[in-house]
Amino acid sequence: MRALAVIVTGLLLAAVPLDRPAQAQLSPQGILGGMTRPFRQMLGNLGHVPRSHRHRPSNAARAASPPPDRGAPGVVKTRLGRAGPAAWPTAYEEAVGFAFWPDDYGPQLRSHGFDVIADTIAGRFDRVRAPTRVATTGTARDDSGTGVSAEQCDDVASGNDRWPVTRLEQMLQLSDAQHAALEKLQTAMNDAARTIKADCHQLEDLSPPDRLRALVQTLWVVRDGAIALRQPLKGFYDPLTSAQQSNFAVEQPQDNPAPDSRMRGGANRQYQACASQNVGSAERLIKEIEMKIRPDKAQAASLENLHKVSSDMAKLLIASCVQPVPADPLARLDSAGDQFTAINYAAANVQIALDDFYGRLSQTQRARLEATGR
Repeated sequence: MRALAVIVTGLLLAAVPLDRPAQAQLSPQGILGGMTRPFRQMLGNLGHVPRSHRHRPSNAARAASPPPDRGAPGVVKTRLGRAGPAAWPTAYEEAVGFAFWPDDYGPQLRSHGFDVIADTIAGRFDRVRAPTRVATTGTARDDSGTGVSAEQCDDVASGNDRWPVTRLEQMLQLSDAQHAALEKLQTAMNDAARTIKADCHQLEDLSPPDRLRALVQTLWVVRDGAIALRQPLKGFYDPLTSAQQSNFAVEQPQDNPAPDSRMRGGANRQYQACASQNVGSAERLIKEIEMKIRPDKAQAASLENLHKVSSDMAKLLIASCVQPVPADPLARLDSAGDQFTAINYAAANVQIALDDFYGRLSQTQRARLEATGR
């Protein structure tokens, strides 16, 4: 299974220290073996997807809908509303967009990793502005986007219920049967988006460990939404003509390409960017916690364990970031689901260490930690 390959690759990367050696106690066969077993069983629902389309993307695919963007600071414009966890409200939209338009959505989707975990713990969340209404700060604590209020969670009906159908209809000349299959795909996506939005958590008064638990729960709901979309996506994509399918294909590297220093340099830069992004997020989180808490000697040992776990899990997530872009929409949807799984696996590891550290804090220290992102 591809997701397990990502996790195994990530663990191998985690064994190569960027700052300090990984500890054997973090093995998934150890403390977290029981926790991750259901995750692995869930992945069995995804079958192998052939990757036979190796055409270059067309101009129509490149001109497709751009990814979500930011308006005012702390505000994300999105077509689906809040269809994701508070620290990543565009998660589902990016998964769907990546399936159809990897050039537009791939960089944004794959830029997320340990930053989602760190922002959840710290309480740094974006407000969302959907096309059909403008979300306000409601009872949020300030204008920085921190906190998810009851008003923001009342988002089930917001968003564009004709995305991505409208754009796909503009790109492709569809027969009546193909159009009917596309409508089924849109209905499945809208249903999944509503389910994700209904899982929205009001995080204003939650502790950092509880915020992390909410992240894990919501990311699984997002991944379930990707699984639910797979069959209707297949029903739409398979009957398309070769010319129509070529709009969504990604050119794949040759099996035995000639050595090219520029290609090697590009891959190395991608790895370095992923490493800096993920490990940097973990390091900044720990430094921020240390400055806020000022731990005593007994607490310092637990914080160091949280530091090691966070560092190892950040290195694991590099594997998801540097994976090649799959050739066709079905495989790309699977890849997005694998990324959600990898982030949740990392969050589950961090959860144990964070619970231990948080349980050792005084009420005053907890109050300072809960205000980390504010």
